[in-house]
Amino acid sequence: MFRALGTVIRSTVVVGTILVAWQETVAEPVITETREGGISVIHIRSPKTAEKVYRLDCSKRHVPASQRTPLLQKWESYRFGAFVCFNTNQFSGSEHCQMSDPKVYNPPHLDVAGWVAAFKEAGMTYAVLTTRHTSGFLLWDSATTDFDVASSGNTKDVCREFVTQCRRQGLAPAFYYCLWGGRWHPQRNARAIVLAQLYELATEFGEIPYFWLDMMNWAPPDLSAQEIYDMLKSVQPKAVVEFNQHVQDGRKISYFPTDVVDGELVPPPAAGHNPFRTIGGKTYYLPFDYNLVSQTRPGGIKYDPLGPSCWFTYGAGKGFAPSHPFPAPTLAKQIRLGWKRGAANVLLATAPDHSGRMRPEDVEQLRQLGSVLREGEKP
Repeated sequence: MFRALGTVIRSTVVVGTILVAWQETVAEPVITETREGGISVIHIRSPKTAEKVYRLDCSKRHVPASQRTPLLQKWESYRFGAFVCFNTNQFSGSEHCQMSDPKVYNPPHLDVAGWVAAFKEAGMTYAVLTTRHTSGFLLWDSATTDFDVASSGNTKDVCREFVTQCRRQGLAPAFYYCLWGGRWHPQRNARAIVLAQLYELATEFGEIPYFWLDMMNWAPPDLSAQEIYDMLKSVQPKAVVEFNQHVQDGRKISYFPTDVVDGELVPPPAAGHNPFRTIGGKTYYLPFDYNLVSQTRPGGIKYDPLGPSCWFTYGAGKGFAPSHPFPAPTLAKQIRLGWKRGAANVLLATAPDHSGRMRPEDVEQLRQLGSVLREGEKP
C-alpha cells in the first residue's frame, strides 16, 4: 500500500464535506472519504471488484474505565501471551521493512496451527498478530489494496487462519496494526486507508477481544487516537484497545485514550505499577502490559536489557543474519520480574521464520519456558 512506485494523487475539497481520493497504481483501488460530523463514509472503487462502502461511526465519544471493570478483569486474566511478529520482515531481514513487491512474501510451509500449539505449550492464553507492519503489507485479503496476501506468493488469509486456530485451540486472538501513514509515509489519503483497514479487521473476523495499535506518533496527522478508539469501540464494544506508549516503564502516557499502558522492553518501576492514573482531571484504571522479545541478533535492539535483540524471527538461508532464541530461564526471570512489579500481562514476541513454520529451536524454547514458569505459580 505504501509502495514507492509511480503514484497518482488526486484530492477534492467541497464545502461541508471533505473528499480525499488516491490511486497509487492503475491496479490499486481508489479510496475516498466523506466526513460529516462523527460519521466517515469510505468508498473503495477497484477495477477488479464491485465498489465497497464502509460507514464508520465515530460520533459517540468513548472513554477508558475509571475502575477495574469485568472487561479489564478478563484482559488481566490472560497473564501471558504471544506477540506474533510475522510479516514481510522475515523476507527482508529488516525490523522496519520497506519492501514493495507482494510476491516476495512467500512462506512455503505456512503452519498457523503449529504456531498456536507452540504458544499453548508455553502456557500462553492469548496471541497478538502483526496484521500490518512498516511496509504496509496486509496479512488479510483487503479491499483497500493489492499489497496483501491475496497478491503475494502465498495467498492464504493469515488473519482468518490465525483467529480460527486460536479459537480452536483455546487462545484469545488479538490484532496488532501499525499506524505508520503520516510523516513516515506521506499520502493524502492515509487517513481513509488506515480507518478502512481497521474497520475491516474489526468487522470481518468475528469478536476480537484486543487491538494493539503501534506508531501513533507517525499516524496520519489528520487522524486522532480518539477517532480510532471511538471507531473500534463502536464496532467491538467488548474489545480492549491499546496504543503503544513506546520505550518506558508505564509512567508516561503519550497517546490517549487507551485502555492499557505498556512498557516496550521496560518492566514497571521498582515500586510497582499504579493503574489509577489522572488525566485531564479525571482518574482512569489503566493496567500494565509488559512487552519483551524472545530472540537475539547481532546488531539488534540496543536498549533491550537482555542483549541485542529483535522482534521478528529471522531464519537462515535468506542472506541475512539469523536470530537465535534467548535461554528460557533468562526469559522466565524477566517475565516474573514484570509480574512481580505489577504487570497484568506479559506479551512475548516470538514467531515463525520465512518458511512459515516455527523453527525447532523456538518451539523448544517455548516448551522449556512453559515448564520453567509452571514450576511456580504466576503471581
